[in-house]
Amino acid sequence: MLRYHGLTSGLLTLALGICAYGGYLFALTIHLQVGLGDSALRTGLTFAPAAVTFGIVSFSWRRLPERSHPWLTPVGLTVAAAGFVAAAARLGEGRDGDAVLLLVLAVAGVGFGLMLSPLLMHALVNVPPASAPDASGMFTTILQLGQVVGVAVFGAVFFTITGDGGLPASARAIDATLLWMALLMAVAVVTAALLTRTVLAARNLAPAAD
Repeated sequence: MLRYHGLTSGLLTLALGICAYGGYLFALTIHLQVGLGDSALRTGLTFAPAAVTFGIVSFSWRRLPERSHPWLTPVGLTVAAAGFVAAAARLGEGRDGDAVLLLVLAVAGVGFGLMLSPLLMHALVNVPPASAPDASGMFTTILQLGQVVGVAVFGAVFFTITGDGGLPASARAIDATLLWMALLMAVAVVTAALLTRTVLAARNLAPAAD
């Protein structure tokens, strides 16, 4: 399966991006509830703007100009990474649930929406229909495995920094963890750029429409 151009870079991009995403969901939840003492309801509402923007962008990205579609995955990863950096700066100050934090998390949701849906389509650009079920199964496996690895790795980073706990330690931990996630997504931008090059090459080789 990996001999099809675009599939390997797509799988790597998905693994890196979803690893950061899984770690983000876990580490931020722990910081909000344990570090800041938020209720489960307030924690869920903190994630709500990001969930809304993620859903909207995931369903509507096809309305963007078609020539921009091959670039959406690396652009989305860049936007999400920028959102994480901004969230780290805000949470590192011990702030909780203010409008600025909700806004930057919503921006991160936009980035993940731009990244994920186009990625799943573009990675299959050179896969023949007969092999599409196997390729889709690989993506489903990576999707689940990446989230588990993200929780394990970034959870370990977070708890290593927090030590005995307390708000100052938790704020330092979420700050550092989000920055490491942003760095991981910066690496994913490189693999996503390789996928973009593959998609552009496939389009150039496609026969012109009658």
